[in-house]
Formats: sequence, C-alpha cells, structure tokens
Amino acid sequence: MQARLANLAAELKAVEEAREWAAGSWTPAPGEILPPPAGNEATAAWQRALRRVAALGPRVVTAIVSGVVGGVTWGGEFRRLDRTLEALDLTKLARALTEDLLVQGVAAGYVYEREDGQVRIGRITGYLQPVLDPQDADVIVGLLQVQSRSDARAKWAIRYWVRYWDIYTAIVQEWDGLDSPVSIGTRPPARELPGLTPRLRVWGLEHDGSPQSLLLWALPMLRDIMASELMLARAEELAGYPVPIFGPDTDIQTIGPGLPVRGQFAWAQPGNLAELREQLRYKLERLRDALSLPGAILGAGPPSGEALREANLRFRQLTGLIRSIVEGLLTELVADYARAVGVEPVPVAVLPPRDLETSDRIQVVAALYRDGLVPMRVAAREIQPYLPTWSDEELEEWLQRQESIVTPSQVASLLGGGGE
Repeated sequence: MQARLANLAAELKAVEEAREWAAGSWTPAPGEILPPPAGNEATAAWQRALRRVAALGPRVVTAIVSGVVGGVTWGGEFRRLDRTLEALDLTKLARALTEDLLVQGVAAGYVYEREDGQVRIGRITGYLQPVLDPQDADVIVGLLQVQSRSDARAKWAIRYWVRYWDIYTAIVQEWDGLDSPVSIGTRPPARELPGLTPRLRVWGLEHDGSPQSLLLWALPMLRDIMASELMLARAEELAGYPVPIFGPDTDIQTIGPGLPVRGQFAWAQPGNLAELREQLRYKLERLRDALSLPGAILGAGPPSGEALREANLRFRQLTGLIRSIVEGLLTELVADYARAVGVEPVPVAVLPPRDLETSDRIQVVAALYRDGLVPMRVAAREIQPYLPTWSDEELEEWLQRQESIVTPSQVASLLGGGGE
C-alpha cells in the first residue's frame, strides 16, 4: 500500500486531466503543448486561438457511451422490485458507470440505506485505486477512494477526503481533512462504516497496479490534435489577409486611395494551409482508429468501402465489450439491492441503442435471405418491426407482388438452363 501511495499525486493529476478532457474544459497552459507566446500580441493571439478550439473529449465520450447504453431491463416477477428499480433510473446509472470506466478505468458502486430508511444504489466517485492481493495480482481486495476539496479556512489550500473500502470485511475506513492522501499510512481513520460492500469493474491496470482507461491512454493523441488545431487557428488568422512590405525609403504617410506609393512596396501573400489541414486530418484519423470509433465521428474524412465496414465493426466490438462489463457490475449492484429490500436477485441486461440493433438485425436477416437460408416471408416478417411505416396490409401486398414475379433464374431452370 505504501508503494502505491507514493505515486498517488501524479495519478490524481492524470485522472483530473482526463475528467477535464471528458467535460471539454481542459485548457493548456502557455508552453504546455506549444512554445509559449512571446509578447503581448502573441499572448492575445494565443487566447483568441484557445476560444476557437474545442476539446474532442466530449465527442469521444458521448459517442462511446451512446453506443454502449440504449436502455436497461431486468428479469423476475417482483412488482415491488420493478417499481423501485424504475425509480432508481438504471439507464442513467449505466451511462454514468460507462463514463467512469472510459475516463478513469474504474467504475464502482454500492448499496446503502439513507437516514429515512430508503435503500439506494450509489456510485463511488473521485479518484479510485483498486488494491490488489499481494499474493495474487489478479485479485482485488479493496478500493481506495480519494476526493480533493478546497479548505475555506486557508486560501488556495487543498484538503483530501479518503476512504478505503475493504471488499471482504465490508468495512469502510474514512479520513478527512488530510494535507495529502499519503497521510493515511500514518494516521488512524476518523471513523469506520460497517456493512458497505463495494462492487467494481476495472478496464485495465498498469504494471504498478494503477488503473488505465481509454481516455487516459489517448491523452497524448488528444493533446497532439489540440496543438495542431491551435497552430492552424493561428496560421489561419495570419493568412486572413496579405501583409504589406515597405522598402527603406517608402513614405507611408502618403498611402491612400488613388495616391501613388513613393518608395518600395509589395504584398506578402498568405501561405498554403493545405499541409497543416492534411496533418490535422491524419491525426484525427489516427485517434479514430486507435479508439475504434465509427467513421467520420471526429469530423475528419470518413473511410469508405471495406474500411468503413471494418471501422463500424470494431466500434460494435468495443461497445459490446464495455456493455458486458457494465452489465456485470449492474447485476451485482441490483442483486445487493434486492437482498437489501428482501427479494430474490434478478438478472440485469444493458441493451444496445435501438438504431445499432436495427442495423445489425437487418443486415443479418438480409444476408440469410441472400444465402437462401430463410424464405422471403420469414425475412420480411423479421424486419417489419424495425420499419414502423410498413403495416401488415402493405407487407402482405408487397409479398404477393414479389412472389408473383418470375426471375430469370427460374425461367432458365424451367427450360433446363444453367440458372444464372
């Protein structure tokens, strides 16, 4: 534990940056991703460029979360449980847990009872650090939760609130008002809370046990793209008009409409920005490919043909994997909730978005029909629910027309031909 606490400050900073990227609020300091501006005019130009460039984090997070969670349903026949789960809004909880998994690599929750006796499912938020069994690195025995707060008594001072969740004893140890989260190794907890069992899922762990996430892994690429966008914004501003060049003997005071220029005078035309824009498109495409995002989601030129189908397939595979992780976590949380209210646990399913499900279903049915594995009527009836404007009467009329059409292959077969 002490070794893990030693690197906690750097990990807290990285996760905080990832959260700011996800919220679209991260702003680079001068000199952080580009050379610092020199002079008042360059600083003003830097600030103008920052106001024109938007972080890609919200677009990435929204695309993946929307591809993972379309809705949440559950089994069982307990009406009391149905009513309470509907009030909890499990779909909203699933989306929040998915975002936690994307941003910091750990999604966690627990079941607790409020002072008024109401049982709730709560998310565990802040910086989350799984604690591993020293004898088995694949076994998680606890969860470290850290939140920072401003101290109203001391200007600019930061204090830390820390909890350690023990999975096996279901006891939570809590510290508050710490100058550093590392202090929990030398100070006893302020209080202990029994009967609270955390449920968590981890996207991935580094070799030192720190959590890894898609967004943390993509931070260098996101910074690189913002650097290119800032350079392009500055270059576009400079290229918005030609720059006058005066010779040493030019009389600038006499320049005006219809007046001759005395001395040497010329215009420096703006450079070609095509290479900068092409470089930005390349970086956007690299990020899209690295995060398995669907085609054109980041605004770059969409892939075409087989590349587009492969991109969409990889996105479905990624969202399917995340969906199964969140579904397992929700199932455990709902099981704890059901036991707390005195009913049997029920299975929970996280459903994909309907438009994604519709596209996949139609493609599968169409392929089965093309291969001759299902008849036309079966294929049409299977697809009908996804086409709400197709009534039963219209479907039957269409089927009768299609079945009355004689194809060239059928004619060839009747005449003894090959049938192509």
